[in-house]
This record gives sequence, structure tokens and C-alpha cells, in this order.
Amino acid sequence: MTNFRNSLKTKVSDLTEKLEERIYQIYNDHNKIIQEKLQEFTQKMAKISHLETELKQVCHSVETVYKDLCLQPESLRLRRGPDHSRGKSPPRPSDSQPPDVFVSSVAETTSQATASEEQTHRDGEC
Repeated sequence: MTNFRNSLKTKVSDLTEKLEERIYQIYNDHNKIIQEKLQEFTQKMAKISHLETELKQVCHSVETVYKDLCLQPESLRLRRGPDHSRGKSPPRPSDSQPPDVFVSSVAETTSQATASEEQTHRDGEC
């Protein structure tokens, strides 16, 4: 009986040691995989952050261009008067609208577009 008990203890010890070694091996393998994935994740997050910064810059540029385009025709029409460089006048409003109504409708449209753009910017869409 003592012999059997000692033999059993030895076998259990050996199996425990083998199991422990196998667990450490699996742990190390999984740790390597996790470290690789974590490194990839970190690199992708850095790239996303960079792209986000670029996108914000592009969005700001588009917003600036949009505002310039919205404001430019009105300011040119009000400041320049006739285009003497080519001997032509700028396009006239339709005959059905007096000039002051045309300019006020352009100003109203521009202010609405600017307000809409500012609201979009405040809402965080850009």
C-alpha cells in the first residue's frame, strides 16, 4: 500500500509539473499574440488620430472656402459696381425684382447659410 501511495504521489507530481509547464507555454504563446495585437491596435489608433486631425483641417478649409464663396458674390456686387475690365456690368437681378430686394434676398440667403454652417460646426459635425 505504501508503495502504491508513493507511486501515485510521484505520478501526480510528474503530471502536475507537466501541466504547469504546458500552462506556462500556453500563457507565453497567448501573451505574444496579445502583445502583437496590442501593438497593431496602438498603431491603428495613432493613424486614426492622425486622420482625424487631417479631416478636421480639411473640414475647416472647406468651411472657410464655403463662407468665402457665400460672401464673395455679395461683397463684389455691392463694392465693385460695373465691371470695367471687360466693359460689362455684373449680372443684373431679374426685372421682376427691384435691385434692393435682390440684394436683401442674397444677404438673407447668405446669413441663413452662414448660420446653418455655424450650427453644424457647433453640433460637432466637422
